[in-house]
Amino acid sequence: MTSRTTLMLVALCLRTVCACSHSLRYCHSSLSAPHPVLPQFFAVGFVDDAPMDSYSSETQRSEPRAAWMEENEGPDYWEDETLKLRNAEQTLRASVKTAMGRVNHTRGLHTVQVMYGCELRDDGGTDGFFQYSYDGRDFISLHKDTLSWVAAMPAAEITQQRWNADRSIAEREKAYLEGECIEALQKYLRYGKEALQRRVRPETMVSHHRSGTSNARLTCHAYEFYPREIEVKWFRNGVEMPTKFLPQTLPNPDGTYQIKTTVDVPEGEEEMYICRVDHSSLDNALNVKYEKKALPIGLIIGAIAGVVVLLAAAIGGIIIWRKHSAGRGGYAAANKGPINADSSSSTASA
Repeated sequence: MTSRTTLMLVALCLRTVCACSHSLRYCHSSLSAPHPVLPQFFAVGFVDDAPMDSYSSETQRSEPRAAWMEENEGPDYWEDETLKLRNAEQTLRASVKTAMGRVNHTRGLHTVQVMYGCELRDDGGTDGFFQYSYDGRDFISLHKDTLSWVAAMPAAEITQQRWNADRSIAEREKAYLEGECIEALQKYLRYGKEALQRRVRPETMVSHHRSGTSNARLTCHAYEFYPREIEVKWFRNGVEMPTKFLPQTLPNPDGTYQIKTTVDVPEGEEEMYICRVDHSSLDNALNVKYEKKALPIGLIIGAIAGVVVLLAAAIGGIIIWRKHSAGRGGYAAANKGPINADSSSSTASA
């Protein structure tokens, strides 16, 4: 899998996680037919926002995506993961066909996606999530506390009924999320402690251009920061101002992140506006004002990479949902693949 594809998958699979927690999650996706940009099946594992391993239908191998995984796991581990993911590939490919039948799709490019994993908070509390989607729309998810499956669309109701009829399916998933998944997360956090718990201070600047005949547009850039969680807001005389566009935090090729937020202001009043940037690497929030200077080359390169990510995601048609709840369970520990919508078995296809 190329570095560009891996970067794209980071953007697709990112999900908001509290800065006071760590997470282990897996993203799997299978397309109904070959695609010129994406592999027909791919799987990526993340600790927090950092890719740690990946597998694709092109490589047919589970491979490390972080130096700390390569340094700490040997050939037996990667062989075991490869076998699990080859099984998951076949399972999820079958799931696409089943899901297409559920929604009466007979042709075209379609995808089934699975995201599952667990979170460990600093206070010792844990959480777990497991969710399927079809063509980027929620399909079905596990409600861990009630040990029940919840359909997100009518086409998933058959799956919901069959999985809820066998309580042991949800019980296995819950046991995995609260046990093996947390143990694996703790192990990987030890492996990658230096990289995963680092703090990189954001670089900042404000750019300016005309917007209409009497307005200016100020864009606040924060870039090359880590971890991902950050707050960037505009203020005028201490009052928070509404922004022009919904800001998105995007990954950079070097593992850091970038974000920008824009506000329209009356021409000549630019100095009255302050961009406030708050990040865990800072002792105090930064107040940034517009200064006339060229955009840094690092910011330009990062912006280009972000555009490539979004274009590739649009072409692939696999925008993965960003909800707080989802989940994975005991089947995943053995298979890393989805459950059969037509069976109570936790090793068949969706």
